[in-house]
Amino acid sequence: MIKAVLFDLYETLISEFANGSRKVPRLNDFQEQWGLTKQEYDEEWRVRQVRRMNGTFPDFPSVLRDMWQSKGKTLDEAYLQSLYQARLEAKKVPFDEISPNIIYMLKQLKSRGVRIGMISNCTEEEVRAWDRSTLAPYFDDAVFSYTTGYAKPDKEIYQLSLRNLKVDPREAIFVGDGGSRELDGAAAAGLQAFHATWFLSEHFSGKITGFEKLAQPQDLLERFTG
Repeated sequence: MIKAVLFDLYETLISEFANGSRKVPRLNDFQEQWGLTKQEYDEEWRVRQVRRMNGTFPDFPSVLRDMWQSKGKTLDEAYLQSLYQARLEAKKVPFDEISPNIIYMLKQLKSRGVRIGMISNCTEEEVRAWDRSTLAPYFDDAVFSYTTGYAKPDKEIYQLSLRNLKVDPREAIFVGDGGSRELDGAAAAGLQAFHATWFLSEHFSGKITGFEKLAQPQDLLERFTG
């Protein structure tokens, strides 16, 4: 019997995209003026991915400082803080408009007595709006990678969520868009994993194989056997 559903957050419960474009342009779209080329910025950002997700870098400003220092440069502190505030505002936007289909799915799961958890690979500014969002009240537990020292697909982060929800992996399923190899990690941790494609283009949806796809939140309810 399935007692719990664990969800990914970005591009599963909320989306940064609308009509194929980002709701808010990324900061690196404007970075030429900062003294790093776009290629330099993107490379430095990418090589810090794991350390950003597992909390090695405590916040966005610390990442930027380290990036610029690696190139022998510095950012004006006031300007750095303005970038931080802009990122905080940008990361609030996906929480402002939650799909009614997502809310309906969560309500239905709660009405069935299902425990609901969330595991997000994220940094602190990406989920600052979580507690005030309309999603939060539906969740029995939320695991943010930057607070744990782990990140998907490490099995430890799934095990942490399962312990918090007090369920065995055989009693839980994981639902996510597939980024960061999260579906493989969930399967390795003993959960049945579903590929949520409702926010994905056909191109990105087709890149992940081997997992049952859910085209709409309603599809999860139809397959739920708890």
